[in-house]
Amino acid sequence: MKKTNILNGYFFIIGSAILFGCMPLIAKHIYSEGINPISLVVLRNILSLPFLFTFGLIKKESFKVDLKAIPRVVSIGIFGCALTPLLLFYSYNYISGGTATVFHFIYPALVLLLYFLFLKEKMSRSNVVAIIMCVAGIAMFYDPNGYLDPTGAILALLSGLTYALYIFFLGKFGRVGMSNFVFSFYTTSGAAVVLLVVAIVTQSLVLPSSFLGWILCIAFALLINVGAVVLFQCGTLIIGGQKASIMSTLEPITSLVVGFLAFDENISLLSAIGSLFVISASIFIALSKTT
Repeated sequence: MKKTNILNGYFFIIGSAILFGCMPLIAKHIYSEGINPISLVVLRNILSLPFLFTFGLIKKESFKVDLKAIPRVVSIGIFGCALTPLLLFYSYNYISGGTATVFHFIYPALVLLLYFLFLKEKMSRSNVVAIIMCVAGIAMFYDPNGYLDPTGAILALLSGLTYALYIFFLGKFGRVGMSNFVFSFYTTSGAAVVLLVVAIVTQSLVLPSSFLGWILCIAFALLINVGAVVLFQCGTLIIGGQKASIMSTLEPITSLVVGFLAFDENISLLSAIGSLFVISASIFIALSKTT
């Protein structure tokens, strides 16, 4: 693979991490409009579909799909676009966003473990060192004085597991013959259908009651499902699930900066050191040889 393509893969993952890191900023304003977590995930998926479809048409991508590939596509969509955000967003009801992020970002280690157990891929020294640095850095974001609810911790940990499975399946199956926006369109469609059914059955679907609420939900869908998700999928297919999972740990750093700039949240010395650890790990893995 050409070095240019590999570099593009790293830039895609970095871009997706930055967009994902901005997610709490918009989500906080959307929640103030009376939207609950499951409704936000439903709207995020459904509202992104017209944009994904349009961009696919503009790029003249074919929307034809092999019926045999549908189970794989739906599975990837459910894990990445439905279960993961749903579990993570609900964990915010029990623990702080920072603490939830700490538990959620167990997924890079789980991705390495999945590759090792099921694909028999050896863990290179660079990957092991990088994951240790990431875990150590993210652990420094944890506030020992904060209240830790077991329910919130379990939900956040489960979100890390489902995201690890999403990355694993994405790296293993690829786009199953589909192009970028088409693949994202179908994975998002699968997740949207499942979540919409759950929301209706549980009578938990809440729609925005104001024009601002709809604008925020549309912006959220564009930034996350059309921007961050597509970039992450493209980057993962170029550099692989292991490196993508490690590089994406730049997300909590973005959340930290956004919190500081938008919400006047303090950045402790420990968090700053943790950020340095994560950045160093990402640079370290980017400079290592492609596995």
